[in-house]
Amino acid sequence: MLFPRGEVSHSNLSTAYTDFPALISTLRTGDFSGIVEIEFPENRGVIFVDSGETINAEAKTGADSNRLLGREAIQALLTLSNRKDGVINIYRLPPEQVAIVASNLQHEILFKELSTDFTSLDRLLLKLKEDKHHGFIEVLTKEHRAMGVLFLEEGELVEMFTIPESGPSAFGRKSIALFVENVINKGAILNVYRSRATQEKKVTGGEDPKEIIPILEDVLTKAERLVDESTRKKGLFLKLFKESLIQKSDEFPFLDPFSGEFEFQEGRIRFTGDIGLRNLAKGIVECVRAIPSYIEKELPKDKVLPLKLRAGTESSLKNHSDALRRLGIDAVHP
Repeated sequence: MLFPRGEVSHSNLSTAYTDFPALISTLRTGDFSGIVEIEFPENRGVIFVDSGETINAEAKTGADSNRLLGREAIQALLTLSNRKDGVINIYRLPPEQVAIVASNLQHEILFKELSTDFTSLDRLLLKLKEDKHHGFIEVLTKEHRAMGVLFLEEGELVEMFTIPESGPSAFGRKSIALFVENVINKGAILNVYRSRATQEKKVTGGEDPKEIIPILEDVLTKAERLVDESTRKKGLFLKLFKESLIQKSDEFPFLDPFSGEFEFQEGRIRFTGDIGLRNLAKGIVECVRAIPSYIEKELPKDKVLPLKLRAGTESSLKNHSDALRRLGIDAVHP
């Protein structure tokens, strides 16, 4: 996948004198959002950081460019960072731009090197819209120079970024129509990918996702509002929730932020795993119930918020007790 280049924060840092693990740790303790690149002669990787949180990573290792994602990629890059022949570059990007790129790392190629001499981009986009395609299109010049990437959700073009010959990449959904028109007029090479992390999958177990997902969204949204408004720290709940997801990933691997199966953003849940909804609900509720303990560590002087969150979570679940019991997942209650 082509990656955007944001505003340069640091460039050409040598691994010979840069403590890479300490660098990543420093970025995670701040509000940094962007991309960290590390390159070696036969290995390279990218780590995505959203508001201080590492949300995904990609590594290509060895002569055959073996591709790793998520936690495996980060571990591989940390191991490689002990070598002295690497170079590190750090680029700043807004959180929403980091997120959309990172969420498309799990992908598969559908069409490779389609030439607009033989493929109409207009018709291709219409076909992808009819198929409610999730994924992205890499756009290259006929000389195979990177031009940009178009992102699609449910077949709709939702975001794009261009790759200039110099300077930072330019994002902008408002410029999509102009970019597409330019590609059609000048011609290009297209690589079309399907994002596996966002493909719709049938949830097993006979449960109705249209009923249970809104319940879980309600529980999470109320908890998020309580934490962020009480502390006046927007994003604190999501930060602690991700920590809880990681901590419980051994028990609920489908909730691991690096797996790409589960995501909660802006009050909405996106889940593409194939486990039953009873297990999904159980995992989410247990992770939310663990957050008060994280608050106690994060804000040791605030003795009230953990109590409020515990009471609020149980109240939210009680409000949906009949529906949960009807769906056979009443076991989420204490």
